[in-house]
Amino acid sequence: MVPSMKDSEPQQPAPAKHLAEVGKKRVLVIDDDLPIRGMLAAALRQHGYQVLLAGDGAEGHRALTIHKPDIVLLDLAMPDVNGWDFLQRLQETGHLGTVPIIVVSAHLRVEPQAILQMGVKAILPKPFNLPELIDLIEHLSP
Repeated sequence: MVPSMKDSEPQQPAPAKHLAEVGKKRVLVIDDDLPIRGMLAAALRQHGYQVLLAGDGAEGHRALTIHKPDIVLLDLAMPDVNGWDFLQRLQETGHLGTVPIIVVSAHLRVEPQAILQMGVKAILPKPFNLPELIDLIEHLSP
């Protein structure tokens, strides 16, 4: 007699799935816009990246600390902990400059030079060109 699903124990994910992630560059996407996060996640995974997602700067800082991404895509205009707050916290904790950051934002209220002086490696205004973003990630990530 074959046991039913109720009788069997839940199956654990195969370790090989985790091994498939080894060697992939990790991209942390910090953006409050769920459709943009989803689109970026799908596009980046299609290009062979492991993707981490955060809805604001606080989640982004936790993900940065725990997962050590190779590069960060950061929106500036978000509720609660915005991109500016995220950059300020990185500066305060000494993490600024340890990972390349690309600002991807529709609302740049300051001169791009001021953003770059904060340790940001590149700025890409929304709407952006996906191939250009992929090129930037490839160029800036270790």
